[in-house]
Parts: sequence; structure tokens; C-alpha cells
Amino acid sequence: MSLSHRPLQPRAILVALLILLPLLVAFYSLTLGQDGNWDLRNYHWYNAMAFLEGRELVQDVAPAQVATFYNPTLDIPVYWLAQVLPARAVSFILSWVQGLNLVPLTGIAWLLLPVLTGRARALASVALALVCFAGAGQMGLLGTTFYDNVISLFVLGSAWLVMARADDIWGGAPKVAFPIVFIAGLLVGSAVGLKQPTLPYAVGLCFAFLAVAGGFWRRMFLSFFFGIGVIAGMALFSGHWMWHLWSTYQNPLFPYFNDFFKSPWGVPEAYRDDKFLPHGLWNNLIFPYTWLMDPKKVGEIIFTDLRVPVMVVVLMLTPFLTLAGRFVGKRDAAQQDVMVPFRPALYLLVAGALTYLAWLKLFAIYRYLIPLEMMAPLVMVAAIALWPLPRRAKGVVILALLALVTVTARPGTWARVPFADKFVEVSIPDLPNPDNTIIIQTGYAPTSFLAYGFPRNVPFLRIHSYFIHPDHGDILLNRAMHGRIDAHQGDIFWLVAHWEVWTADHILPHYGLAADMSDCGLVKSNLDEPMMLCRLRKVASVPTGG
Repeated sequence: MSLSHRPLQPRAILVALLILLPLLVAFYSLTLGQDGNWDLRNYHWYNAMAFLEGRELVQDVAPAQVATFYNPTLDIPVYWLAQVLPARAVSFILSWVQGLNLVPLTGIAWLLLPVLTGRARALASVALALVCFAGAGQMGLLGTTFYDNVISLFVLGSAWLVMARADDIWGGAPKVAFPIVFIAGLLVGSAVGLKQPTLPYAVGLCFAFLAVAGGFWRRMFLSFFFGIGVIAGMALFSGHWMWHLWSTYQNPLFPYFNDFFKSPWGVPEAYRDDKFLPHGLWNNLIFPYTWLMDPKKVGEIIFTDLRVPVMVVVLMLTPFLTLAGRFVGKRDAAQQDVMVPFRPALYLLVAGALTYLAWLKLFAIYRYLIPLEMMAPLVMVAAIALWPLPRRAKGVVILALLALVTVTARPGTWARVPFADKFVEVSIPDLPNPDNTIIIQTGYAPTSFLAYGFPRNVPFLRIHSYFIHPDHGDILLNRAMHGRIDAHQGDIFWLVAHWEVWTADHILPHYGLAADMSDCGLVKSNLDEPMMLCRLRKVASVPTGG
């Protein structure tokens, strides 16, 4: 091989591996089965369908419970693909996209490993990226429509851009630095616009600029232009939906924060899911280790992963070890043995810490921490590389911790089903009068996806769920459904899970409805067990609370 080709060899290795590995990820995901998770059945499928068909409120009322009002933009690509491709192809493409997280992970790893050169640096960067990618939370989400490991591409891409252009950002002219951080903010803002629980990453990556070296005004302006980028990204991907919610429901975040906006369509409550939040200083401090003992403290499934808990310990130790090194006279030696570029490393550490704290305060749901789970090994490497220890000792600690988090990971299992021909398949009993039929939903089971199997013009009204209840009184959602039911002269059917037929006595009478349990059929699908479809008849209604 000629000398002119040698400098390209590490790059060729990286390109080859980063083309191959996402494809291997996609093939691996097919062995896990098809996604059938609760959220897919509740809203990911329905919301895309409703948006594209113009069903929301015009035809249907809250069939996907509170999630009916989530921005459907992120759900549309999979829904479109599923209309033209078999289920395995849809899952393969989705998993391949998720596998692309290896690209920014490798990019950041490369920046953190300047002590290595050539092929060693390329291979070590990919190996570190694989450790990041192989977290239990992330692996459990492969091929699923939760999308936490899709919006992670925006988050990781933003961090990679800032770290790769560190010299320009902190040392270059403002006309160069500020557009770069704006673009980085635009990436994270796009993620927040597509999925609002990404907000902690916008907080962490934005305010981390305030802690990295530079004059006061430079820090402020870097954070400011990053924040402007975040707002622009949010507007780009969720502006249309927020305007729709505002113009329709008088609340751009409906139903959330309705205690502030006071939309007449819902009750004046925050609708916030805070059941996972820890309370009290001690519980917040030990929270990562609480969920190690009981993973259901942060979600719905059992899993084990040490990446974030170990990262938290490393982050807590880093300032103390750095100060201790200065006091014992090792400052100069440590500075002479720098293993990572200081500013990018410090930015990553602070961003990781602030993101975790924002997540802890806002959500404490592990799925929303998936991008940080992937970043955690990188944060560990960056932090330990700054410790006032000999290089060999740092290397030993880093390798030991990376090995620990890798071998102890145990992914959880979300609802998986055998692959069908199509991504969603639904069969329904014959409807005698499909052009003049209403479907009523009650209970908490995720049944909105079943609307896909009904004639397109059949409306779905969810008169009861964890979001809406007859006792909410004369809110406009209840009033709209009361009016539709009272005025309807055709057939009315009740779609319900067999374990929720108790709502026949407790909910239906509030709308003047009674179930004929002798006239029931089954709605079958490839994603869930059969649901009951029973004829309803009108009776005298009972008073409602509120």
C-alpha cells in the first residue's frame, strides 16, 4: 500500500464499520419480534392515522386518552411505511435508524481518545460507541415506536457538533461560534418539538456553556444562541401542532398545564404524570440506586443497567478529586498528562449532570433517559480522564467501569408479538349499518389502534379513560360527546376489554346507554388479545358529578 493511502486507513475503518453495524443492529432486532407496546396500541398508530385523515375532534373524541393530543409528527413515517411495506421491513428500517446512533457516539468517542492514533483510535472509538449503544434501556427499545432512541440522534448530534467545533466555539470569532451553537440548539430543539420529554437535554446542553471556560459575555451569548436554536427547532417540528391545540382548545400544550391555561375542554388541572418523581433530598440522592433495586420505580418493565448510576458516582467524585489533586500538589502533573481535550470534556460533563438533574425534577421516567444512558460511558471517560491520577491508573479505572456496565446490563422486554404480514392487522364483526354507527370506548385498555380496522367514517368516542370521566362534569369534551350520542339515531357499539366490562354499570348510564351483553362480537388484531364489541341501547341517563 502506498504511503498516500495510509492516512485514510482509520477513516476507511470507521466508515466501513459505521455502515455495517447499523445493518447488523437491524437484523438483530428482527429476532426480538414485532413491536406491540402499549403506547403503540394507545396512540402512536392512531395519532398518525387521525392526523392524516383529519379525524381528531371532527370525527373522534379522545380515543387515545390523554395521548390523543400529542404531536403526531414523529409517528407519521412509520405509519406511512407500514401502508406499503410488510411488517418485517418496517421494523428493519426503524431499527436501522436507531442503529445510526452509533455514528454520533463514535464521533464523540473519537474526540475523547486523542491519546490513541491511527487504527487503534478508530477501533477504540467504535468499541466505546458499542458500549454506549448496548445499554439495557436502549437495547430494549430496538424496533419499537417509543422513539426515545430516535430523537437521541438529534441530542447526540448536537453534543458531537459542539465538541467537534470546540476551538471555533470557545476561541473563534463570534460570527463563526454563534451560528455553530445555533445549529446545535436547533438539533436539540427539533428533538423537543418531536417529543417534549426531551426537554431536559435542551436544558443541560444549553446551560452547560455557562460553566465552560470563556469570558462572562461569551458564555452568556453561547448559551443564548443555543437557546434561540432550541426555540427554532421546537417551532419547526411542533409549532403547527401547538397552534392547532391553541386554536382548537385554547391551550397550546393541551391538556397539560390546564390549571394555568384553563381550557374549557378539560378540567383545570396540570394533568402531569408525577408518580415516578422521588420526594425529599435523600430520596433524590439515592434515586439511581433505588431503581437498581426496583426498576419499576422508573418505568413499567424490569431491567438492569449501571451506566447512569455509575456515571452519577463518577460525576460526584470528579470535583472532589480534582480539588484534592490541587491541594496535594499534583495539579501541574495532571495538566501535563491531559488525556482528553479539556473544554469539550468539561462541556460533556456539565451537560450530562444538568440533564440528569432536569430529568430527575421533571419526569424520573427511565425511557426518557435513553440518550443519557448512551452518553453515560462517554461522560465517565471524560471525567476520569480529568482525575489527578497517573495515565495508567486512569486507563485501568475506565476499562474496569466500562466492563462493569457492559456485563451487568439486562435489557427489559416491552410487549413483543410474532411478526404478521402487515404491521397492524385488525378484523371486526360485521356492522349492520356502517354509515350510521358510533363506537363508544370505556376503560383504560389501549384500543384506539383498532379504529384502523373499521370503516373510515365510523367515529370513536371515549367517554371514560384515565384522562376523561363523566364526573368531570360539563367540560366541552364531555359536552361534545353527550351531544353526539343524544343526536345519533343509528347503531351504537361499545368497544371494551373483557376485564373492563364493569364500566357497563359505572360509566355507560351517565350517557344514557346500556349494554346488550348477549349481542357481542370480537375485534381481533395482531397486537393484542381480542376486544369485545357489544351493541348499546339508549336508556334514561343518570346525573353526573362535577
